Amino acid sequence: MYDAREKAIRDRQWQLNAAFREGEAKGEAKGKIEGQREGEINDRIERIQSLQGILRVPVSDEQQLRAMTFEQLQSLTRSLQEDIRNRLSP
Repeated sequence: MYDAREKAIRDRQWQLNAAFREGEAKGEAKGKIEGQREGEINDRIERIQSLQGILRVPVSDEQQLRAMTFEQLQSLTRSLQEDIRNRLSP
């Protein structure tokens, strides 16, 4: 009976350790994805501010840009790039 109880304790500890390792792996993967997304946002913000500088229009505040969705940042980038192309066209 003692051995069965000890085995049950060891089995439960093994299950908890496995669940912990699985949780760590999921958290690490989620962190990488979030970090990658944050890097993409930072790059997009820098690009927008650079394009605005080239166009000599008021440069947006970083906090203003951070309040936008990624899709809005992409749209603003495309719009600014189009403005530059239009200025360069005869």
